[in-house]
Amino acid sequence: MDPAGRARGRSRGRGRGDEVETTRRPDLAQQHGIAPYSTQPPHLAGRSRGGMTQESEGRGHGPPSSFTNTSGSGGRATSGSSSRDTPQEPSYGPSVPGGGRASLAPRGGPAAPPQVPSARAPPPGVVAPRASGDAAASMGRGASRGREQRDVQIYTRPSAEFVKLGKTGSPLPVTSNYFELIKRPDMHLLQYRVDFTPDVDHIGVRKALIRVHENVLGKYLFDGTLLYNVTRLAQPLELHSKRVSDDSDVMVSFRLVGEIHKEDATYTSVMNIILRRCLGMLNLTMWKRDYYDPAALTEIPQHFLNVWPGYLTTIRHHEDGFLLGVEIIHKVLRRDTALDVMDRLRQSGGDIQALCKAELLGKVVMTHYNKKTYRIDDVDFTKNPRSTFHLRKEDRDISYMEYYQTRYSLSVRNASQPMLVSLPSRRDKNRGDDQPVYLIPELCGMTGLSDDQKKNFNLMKDVGNITRVMPDKRVDALMKFRKRLADNPKIQEELNSWGLDFAKNIVSCNARIIPAQTIQQGGNSFPTQEGDWSRNIQRSRMCVSVELQDWVVFTPSAMMQEITPFVNMMKQVGAQQGFNIPQPEYINMQMDRTSNYVEAIRAECGRKQFSLIFCVLRAARADTYASIKKMTISEFGIPSQVITGRNIKGQPGKLMSIATKVMIQVASKLGAEPWRVAVPQTKWMVIGYDTYHDARQRKAVGAFVASINPTFSRYYSSVKIHENNEEISPSFKDHLFGALKSYYIMNEKTLPEKIIVYRDGVGAGDIARLKDTEVAALREACSDAGARTNYLGTGVYNPPIAFIVVSKRINTRFFAMGQRGASNPPCGTVVDNKVTLNERFDFFLVSQKVTQGTVSPTSYNVIEDDTGIAPDIHQRLAYALTHLYYNWPGTLRIPAPIQYAHKLAYLVGESMMTQPHEGLNRLPYYL
Repeated sequence: MDPAGRARGRSRGRGRGDEVETTRRPDLAQQHGIAPYSTQPPHLAGRSRGGMTQESEGRGHGPPSSFTNTSGSGGRATSGSSSRDTPQEPSYGPSVPGGGRASLAPRGGPAAPPQVPSARAPPPGVVAPRASGDAAASMGRGASRGREQRDVQIYTRPSAEFVKLGKTGSPLPVTSNYFELIKRPDMHLLQYRVDFTPDVDHIGVRKALIRVHENVLGKYLFDGTLLYNVTRLAQPLELHSKRVSDDSDVMVSFRLVGEIHKEDATYTSVMNIILRRCLGMLNLTMWKRDYYDPAALTEIPQHFLNVWPGYLTTIRHHEDGFLLGVEIIHKVLRRDTALDVMDRLRQSGGDIQALCKAELLGKVVMTHYNKKTYRIDDVDFTKNPRSTFHLRKEDRDISYMEYYQTRYSLSVRNASQPMLVSLPSRRDKNRGDDQPVYLIPELCGMTGLSDDQKKNFNLMKDVGNITRVMPDKRVDALMKFRKRLADNPKIQEELNSWGLDFAKNIVSCNARIIPAQTIQQGGNSFPTQEGDWSRNIQRSRMCVSVELQDWVVFTPSAMMQEITPFVNMMKQVGAQQGFNIPQPEYINMQMDRTSNYVEAIRAECGRKQFSLIFCVLRAARADTYASIKKMTISEFGIPSQVITGRNIKGQPGKLMSIATKVMIQVASKLGAEPWRVAVPQTKWMVIGYDTYHDARQRKAVGAFVASINPTFSRYYSSVKIHENNEEISPSFKDHLFGALKSYYIMNEKTLPEKIIVYRDGVGAGDIARLKDTEVAALREACSDAGARTNYLGTGVYNPPIAFIVVSKRINTRFFAMGQRGASNPPCGTVVDNKVTLNERFDFFLVSQKVTQGTVSPTSYNVIEDDTGIAPDIHQRLAYALTHLYYNWPGTLRIPAPIQYAHKLAYLVGESMMTQPHEGLNRLPYYL
């Protein structure tokens, strides 16, 4: 396959380790977009699907310009590095110039015949059309270009008359990062599918080839595949253009596929195209689908990083009309290539091939020449840039070095480097791309911060100081963006010509502050203060304690002096909270290899039954951690706690705080309930579900947790490993049946009256399939449970179910406006109007207090609900559940059941990849 071909996605990842959340507040880590630092200007050949370009999106603005290195210092002018400027080239293993073959088959198929678009909104639960005519079928390449076309509309609001506004709480006026559309286009548009013969990959070249025919096309919009205009073109229409790069002739054909009226859903896409066209006039650089301002970059020279500010924009219909959403985003740019990483590994010594695969496999790189991203699935040490592949367009064999020299004018400096291999995904195979892509490491920039960089406190702090924008600064940036649009004559001319205009100020919303929750402990209760009660719990007894009997500590002999006083601190703080910790058995190990821990644990567990395994590591080691967890949780069914040496060293005051958190974590793993939240005593079951995908996208782990008591403080858990890497769970029926069985046993042979599910990790495009698969499986499990238990003598059990999709990665922000300017709204702020979506039963909830940056609300989308629960109760219940995560004495961004599912899915997916012991399914051993 063409090395410039298929782009690849990314996988999700989360933090690991028992003690991670004992020292760091969960859910507050900022998500930074990471991308490589460009060392070569991209050339026009090769279309970049989701790449970076600086070309204007409109016609008549001159030829597209290339992206170049704009850093003021530290940037390399070429793709080489000083270590590779020497005549001698490093050896990476056997180098056999082979006959690697790669296909250059054109993508996209024949278009379907046109259909008549519909302007009517579908009934609840039906997918709304995103393009009129047969656009969805005929678009082919670029069909999902633009965020506004990826947001599939699913009507989940029960009815148009349904009122989703809550009532509880004190009112709070807030503003949000949206601008109202005070004027929008009112034109009858024609939609044409545009094809090029021979095929042209690069979107900038496509636009340039069409731009020369403006006198024929009239006023138009073109997104790379679809063209919109007001002039009816002759059918069929074929025009001829000349490509400047090679002076070749290209035939451009236009086929009418639809007509668009103002009421059509596709008109939203048209408005977004107009907006992106205007952004192209601001001299911004487009990276994937967002725009960044290289002129405003901030350098972090001590870490060889640059940070670019940018804008994420979208126009969409909300509650009362169309709004322009603008989010201030950042891109962190690295300067090293995959070859740089290989060189560093080679200098460290050892088996270079094994080291390179261990470091690079699963990582994502971005090619410098076309800004596409690829996942590394293998490193082929039998091939190098001198190896050849078959170039189908010219029907000849060509070396990779010659290919990049002729197509991109790039000279490869190191001819002996191995080749990176990117295998086709299921989506690639579906469109005919079934061959691997071979990439030259020297031309591939690394994306994402490395593990060492993430562990660098000073680096992360310096990056966070730039990317965490305070509310007042964020509002200022929004207003400056609006002013840039207003002050640019070309943009105003463009907007006026289409009849599009935006309000001068951001929108205002009516928010409410839900009353503070009351935390209950043994004989004591108190209201939460700004979502934190860490000080209060140190002086109060747990709601429900447990008895810790025999437990054992495995520690290297060198750590004995540190762990003994730490255990004594745990005993002291445990006694204050009603959790009595006896003296443990200490197992001193002379060596601390993984095998030493495994052998010692196996020997001791074979000799005696323990309630808890406690392991001390000199430093964090993923292999040792995984082996301990796999053995204790899967093989022996014993809760375990792992702690590293750095957490048991330091000042007494700091150690006391860590000892308290570790003690609570240990007690919780054994079944204790450190605190509860005052909630009405109901026979409801709340469920949390999340999916973990491994770095190589080979398997997925679905984790399910369900409450089994009225206070939502005890949970049943189950795990399923998805061999086909599904996001939508095929095992929901089994999960819920097991949970209902535990609930039945724990609650005097009764079953829950209502079931509320909180589901994480699902995009809007998967909601329809979610309802057909997971929601349907829930109802089947209930029916089976009723029949198995002969419930209430009838065997019929069909409880009302509410299914709620919870999203953290959203772009909506809220600002409390006061005399001192914008600030973060307080904990418990809920917004269910103005910026919510008209087709949904949804709301936004701010459940955490942040002191750095702008707080991120959480979106709750109720996609199925026959419980009759009022919107007010949904909002208050979601907020109450953010208080019940026992790894943190404070509120979370998401309900506790989802966070428990996060932890369980990550533990099994990252460290075990095997089923936990069945005897642990009613204990939160995964904390």
